[in-house]
Amino acid sequence: MSDKPVTRLSIGTQSDSGSEQNMKQDLVVDADEALNRKMYLVNNALDEIGFTWYHAKLFMLAGFGYSVDSQLDAIQSSVKVVVDRQFGIDFPVATQIFYVGLLVGAAFWGFSADIIGRKLAFNLSLLLAAVFGLITGGMSSYPTYCLFMGLSAFGAGGNIATDVTIFLEFSPAKYTWLTTFMAAFWGVGQTVAVLVAWAFVPSHLCLAGTPCPSSENRGWRYCWYTNSGIVLGLALLRLFWFDMNESPKFLVSNGRDAEAVATLHEIANKYDRLCSLTLEQLLDCGEVKDAHDFKTNGYTVQSVFSAAVAHVKVLFCSKKIAYLSTLIFLSWTLIGLCYSTFFNFVYIYIQLHGGNTSGSTYITYRNTSISQFVGIFGPVLAAYMVTFKRLGRRGTMAIGAIITMGILFGYTTVRTQLQDAVFASLTYFFINIYFACLYAYTPEVFPAIARATGGALGVLFSRVGGIFTPLIYYYGLKSGSSVPIWVCGAVIGFLGFIALLLPFEPTRFRSV
Repeated sequence: MSDKPVTRLSIGTQSDSGSEQNMKQDLVVDADEALNRKMYLVNNALDEIGFTWYHAKLFMLAGFGYSVDSQLDAIQSSVKVVVDRQFGIDFPVATQIFYVGLLVGAAFWGFSADIIGRKLAFNLSLLLAAVFGLITGGMSSYPTYCLFMGLSAFGAGGNIATDVTIFLEFSPAKYTWLTTFMAAFWGVGQTVAVLVAWAFVPSHLCLAGTPCPSSENRGWRYCWYTNSGIVLGLALLRLFWFDMNESPKFLVSNGRDAEAVATLHEIANKYDRLCSLTLEQLLDCGEVKDAHDFKTNGYTVQSVFSAAVAHVKVLFCSKKIAYLSTLIFLSWTLIGLCYSTFFNFVYIYIQLHGGNTSGSTYITYRNTSISQFVGIFGPVLAAYMVTFKRLGRRGTMAIGAIITMGILFGYTTVRTQLQDAVFASLTYFFINIYFACLYAYTPEVFPAIARATGGALGVLFSRVGGIFTPLIYYYGLKSGSSVPIWVCGAVIGFLGFIALLLPFEPTRFRSV
C-alpha cells in the first residue's frame, strides 16, 4: 500500500480554455491532480460521444437489476406466511436470512466491483440469483429453503450497489438524470412479483389451522419458479444480447489508460460518433496515486484487502467528505429500518383501533398490485424534478420524504380497505421519489475509485436496518404498541431534513 496522500474530494474545475464540452464543473480529487485531469478528459469524451443505442440498452439492463432486487424481496414477503404455515414456523427466520443474504451480497459485489471491475458483477449477479431462486422453489425442508433463498438474495444484493454505478460511468453528463428515473424499475419488480403471487398463491394454499402437506400448498413454489425464470431470462439478456465493456472510469482509476481509450473508441466507432481522446493525452496527465492494477500485478489476499481498505478511506478522507458519507450512510440505515417497520406495524395499529383493512385474498392482492403499480411513477416524477436547479437531488429528496411523513401519519386514520389502497398508493409514490434520488445521489458524489464501495456500504447499512425489522415486528405484535408507527413516520420526515444538509448537489457537476 502506498504512503502517498489519501484521495480527497471537493468541488472544483478542471478545464482548458479551448474546450466547450465542459458545461458543468467537475467534482475533483484534491490529492490527485493526475486523476482530476484524466477524469476531465474521460468526461469530455463521454459528452462528445453522446447518448447511443449502447447507453439505451445499458439503461434497460441495469434497470433490470433494480427490478430483480425488489422482485425477490416481494417474493419472499408474499409467500412467507404460507411457507411458515407448511413448515410450522413461528419466528420469521427466513426473512432475517433473506436480509443477511442481501447484506452480504451488497458488500461482496460492491467491494469487488472496485477491485475486479464492474463487468463481472453485472454479468454474474442476476444469473446466481436466478439459479438459486429456482432451487429455492424445490426445497422440501425449512433449513434448505432458507439456505438457497439466502444465496439467491446474495446474488441479487449486488445489483443496487453496482448497476447505477455502471450506467453513471458510461453516461454523458446531460443524461445523468436517468439515474433517478432508473428507480422506476424497482416498482416494476414489486408489481410483477405481486401479480405472480396473486396468480398462484390463492388457488394453491392450505388454510390456517389445517394440515398443510406440500401437495396442497404449492403456490409458493410456483411463485419462486416463475419469478426466478423471469430473472434467468434477464440474466441471459445481459450475457448474450449486450456485450458490456468495462467502465472507462474504473479503468482510468486503476492505471489502465489504454483499455479506457480503446473502450471509448469502440463505442464511438460502433455508433458513428466522434471521440477525439487519445492515449497520449491520458498519459501526459501523469500517474494516478494509489491505483491498483490487479490485471497486471495479480491478486493476493494482502493486496485485495489493502485496496478495499484504501477505498473505504477515500469515503472518510477529509472532514467534508466524512460528513457527506456519514449523512448518506445514516440516511440508508434509517430508511432501511423505518420504512419496512412502519408497514409491519400499521395494520396492527388499525386493527387495535377498530379498523378492518383485511378482506378476501383477491382484494388483498388487488390492492397491493395497484399500490405497487402507482409507485412506479414516483421516480418518473423525481427524474423530472431534479432537472430544476432550485430543487436538484437534495430538494427533491426532501420533498419526497416530508410528504411521505404526512401520509404515514395520516395512515393511522385508515379504517377501510378503500382507504388502505389509497394511502398505500400515495405512500409508495412519494417514498419512491425519495428512494430514487438517494439511489442516484450516492454514486454520483463518490469518485470512481471508490464508487461501488460507497454504494455497497449504503445498501449494507440499509440491510442492517432491515435485519431488525422482523425482531421489532415479532415483539411489537405481542405488545400492540403504536409508538413505532409514529417514530418511523417522524424519522422519515427527518430524512428530508438530512437531505438538505448534504454538501454537494450533483446535478450541477460532473461526477468523477
